[in-house]
Amino acid sequence: MQIKFDDINVPTEKLEQVIGENMYNIKRQYTKKKHWNYIVRGTAAAAVTLAVTGIFASNPALAAKLPLIGHIFEKVQDKQLYPGNFDEVAVPVKDSNVSESKGVTMTFSEMYCDSSSIYISAMIETEKPFPEKVKESNMLQGDDIGYHMYLDIEQEFDFMTPPENYDEMEWPGKKFTWTPLDLKGEYVDDHTYVGAIRISFNEYPIACFDVPDSFHWKLKINKMYNLSDVDNQSFSQTGSWEFETDISVDHSTKKVIQVNESAPNGDVIDSVTMTPYEVSIDYGFDESKVEASYEKFDSLQSVMIDAGGERIEDKAGSFSPAGYDLSKITIYYYPAPTEAVHDEIREKLYDESFKDQIVSYMEEISVRKIAIDLDGYYQN
Repeated sequence: MQIKFDDINVPTEKLEQVIGENMYNIKRQYTKKKHWNYIVRGTAAAAVTLAVTGIFASNPALAAKLPLIGHIFEKVQDKQLYPGNFDEVAVPVKDSNVSESKGVTMTFSEMYCDSSSIYISAMIETEKPFPEKVKESNMLQGDDIGYHMYLDIEQEFDFMTPPENYDEMEWPGKKFTWTPLDLKGEYVDDHTYVGAIRISFNEYPIACFDVPDSFHWKLKINKMYNLSDVDNQSFSQTGSWEFETDISVDHSTKKVIQVNESAPNGDVIDSVTMTPYEVSIDYGFDESKVEASYEKFDSLQSVMIDAGGERIEDKAGSFSPAGYDLSKITIYYYPAPTEAVHDEIREKLYDESFKDQIVSYMEEISVRKIAIDLDGYYQN
C-alpha cells in the first residue's frame, strides 16, 4: 500500500467536539446574520486547525513523522556520497511502498531515476528501540557524511535477460549475491531511521544492458544491519521486505563527451558521461596502443585532477561532481617502478599541504596526460 495523508488516524469524536465548542462560542458573539455569514467561513477553518494542532501536540511522535513521508530527501540528500537537489526532482514512490517484517517497517518515500542511477529515500521504523550506543558509534571512522544502514538484497529489472550460456555465480539468481545497498541518513528518534540509497546502472550485471525509458523493478531486502565498534550494540534484523514499482528514467539531463584517447600502457578513455549528480568515465583497453616499456598492466598509475588542482576521488570510474571545478578534468599517467616510489607519490597526492603543488608535480613526473573539456556542463 502507499501511505496517504487521508489514512492518518485522527480521533473523530475529539475533533468534532473541539470544532462544535468553537462554533457555538462564535455564534453567540455574532448574532446578526450578516456578521455570521462572513465570519463563519474563516473561523471554521481556524477551529479545525486548532483542533488538529492540539491532537498533534498531545502526540509529538505523530507530529514529527508526518512531514517525513514525501520529504525525506530534504533531510538526507546532503549526507550522500552522491548528493544533490533530489527533493526538487523526485516523485512519490508508486504502488507498494510499505513493507513490514518481524516488527520492522520500511517505507519508500521518494524516487528519482536518471540514466546513471536510481535514488530512493526511505524510512525504517522499529518496534524495539535502536541501541543507544549504535546511534553514537554507527558513523564509520573517518566518515563525516552521516550514518549507515546496510541492506542485503535481491532485485530484478524487467529489461535484464540472461544470455543463453552463463554461470549462475555471475548472474542474478539463487547463487548470485548483489552488492549490499547503503542507506545513508540519520536517526530521527529511538525507533526511526531515515536515509537514501543509490542503485548504480554502472555495476555488473546492470551495466551490460541499455536502460530503457521505463521499466519494472522489484526489490527484496533479506537483512538490514549497521556496523558498530561497540560490543553487543549493533543492529541486525533478518526478514523479508519486498517492493516493486514502475520507474520512468529521466534521460534529458545526460550528456556524453567522446574522448577516444589512450595512455602508453594501452589504457583508453572512450568517453565521459555526465548527469547533474554523477560523472562516469568509460575506460577501455587497446593492445595496439601499448608502447615499449609499458607492457605490464601496472607499469603506469593514474590520478584525476579537476580544473582547480583538486584530486578527484574516482570510485570505480564514477564520482560525484559536488565540490569540484569541472570545467575541465585531467588524467595524469605516471610510472611507479617500485613500491617505495609508488608510496612516495601517493603520499604527496593525499597530503593537503601539498595541494597547491599537485598540478606542477604531476606535469613533471607524468609520461602522458589526457585533458578533457566538459563543455560547460557543470557551472560553479
